[in-house]
Order: sequence, then C-alpha cells, then structure tokens
Amino acid sequence: MEGKVESEKRHLERFSLKVLATVQTVSAGAGKVFDLSTQDISSGGAFFPMEVPLPTGEKVKITLYLSISAIRDFPSKAKITTEGQVVRSTTHGMAVAFGRHYTMSPATM
Repeated sequence: MEGKVESEKRHLERFSLKVLATVQTVSAGAGKVFDLSTQDISSGGAFFPMEVPLPTGEKVKITLYLSISAIRDFPSKAKITTEGQVVRSTTHGMAVAFGRHYTMSPATM
C-alpha cells in the first residue's frame, strides 16, 4: 500500500534539472534565506539538496531563476516566484510542493 501512495504522489513528470533558486522561510519571525539549486523538478514541486533541510510542514517562498533563449522578445533570464511547503525531509535534502499561484517576470542575475 505504501508504494502505491508514493507512486500517486509522483504522477507528474520529473526532470533531472539544476535550476538556481532562493528558498525563504515564511513562518513568523524566521525569514531564513537559502540559495540552492534543484536536483529534480516537476510542475508540482522540486527536490532541493541541502545539508540541514527544513522540517516537513515548513512554509516557504521560492524563486526559481531560469535562462530562456528560445522565446523571442523576452529577456534572457526570468524568475518564477511561488509559495510552497516542505512535504518531505531526508538526510540529503527536502522535497517542496509548489503552490498553485505564481508570478513570472524578467530577472537580473
């Protein structure tokens, strides 16, 4: 049964892709900021390798930084900002589920 639940959680296609990101805690008074990169990513979330991952349930603000060269008349770099929640923490990092709402805008990196 446990394997079935795990496979249902991963119904979105994952890509082994390193995307630069800033992850910020949003709990009252904390506001810790981490500069990370993804290990893999899907439209529903990402895994972030880190030595001391945030605890399961922690709410975060995520900014993903993308290089875009295929879209004409769009800056070569963009950022996607969304909220999320840590859904799994391991000794190797954390899995974060993305929120439904996001913004995309030009980025200066």
